[in-house]
Amino acid sequence: MTPPTVLPQEEWLRILTKGMITIPKSWRDQLGFKEGKMIKAKKVLDQIIIEPIEKPVRYRLYSQKELEQFIKDDTLPVNLRKKIDKKLGKNKS
Repeated sequence: MTPPTVLPQEEWLRILTKGMITIPKSWRDQLGFKEGKMIKAKKVLDQIIIEPIEKPVRYRLYSQKELEQFIKDDTLPVNLRKKIDKKLGKNKS
């Protein structure tokens, strides 16, 4: 059994400000691309491939204040850092 022949669909698209392009509505409908939905884009040699994401990955944006707090919370106290350095042989004399 031979696989069905799939003819490529081709459109001329204009690149707008900030590199934006509009994907033709018929393509968006066929691929299930909805406004606000995340999609995956990858560059392969001289081509850009845009694909729907089957299972979106949840993510969260953090504020600068939250990031600074994460860094502060992740810092070892000086006395503990010295003990660890000594155990690892990184003692600076």
